[in-house]
Amino acid sequence: MEQVTNALTTALAAVFLSAMIIEVRRRQKQLQELYNVLDEQDRLIVMELDRMVELGEIKPYAD
Repeated sequence: MEQVTNALTTALAAVFLSAMIIEVRRRQKQLQELYNVLDEQDRLIVMELDRMVELGEIKPYAD
């Protein structure tokens, strides 16, 4: 009986943890869409453009 209880507890904990992860990702995506936050790929592109401006390879659109 103790093994069944442990297995049930573990399964419920896994389900709860999975639900929490899904909810956090859903809220994160919702906030990114709401505030138009840059994701990792966009951030890398912006960093590269900033570097190119500093080196004088390109000029900024607006100063």
